[in-house]
Amino acid sequence: MIRTVLAVLLSVALLAAVAPGIDEGRRSRTATHLDDATDRIERAAHSLRAHEDPTRPGVTGARRVVRVRVPATSWSAAGATLRIEGEGDRIGYRLDGRPPHWTTLRGLDLRTPAGPVALERPGEHRLVVSLVRDRGVGVVIARD
Repeated sequence: MIRTVLAVLLSVALLAAVAPGIDEGRRSRTATHLDDATDRIERAAHSLRAHEDPTRPGVTGARRVVRVRVPATSWSAAGATLRIEGEGDRIGYRLDGRPPHWTTLRGLDLRTPAGPVALERPGEHRLVVSLVRDRGVGVVIARD
């Protein structure tokens, strides 16, 4: 009986010792995944600027579809949200309610006509990146 109690206490102590490392690993893995998603969105926007002609608002033109997966909270992934703001030409993500990490997309006039695009539900989301000529040339990002 004493051995069983000692084994349980030792297991609990070991779990308490490694839990912070597990949490940091989950956050690091999820941040790497969302940094990659940010890079793919930025590459799609720069590709449009470099290779396509902008169209007037409401006119269908060249576009890129970027699939982004927001991970669900699990043993290997932290809870996350992704937000795209045209106002500041930036994309940010928040992990487990911590302060957001923002990336400013330089050289792009990012636009989100329906307000900021917020991906809060876990799962796959499709974003449409298009090029528009209205008060200059802008890159529009919207949900598909």
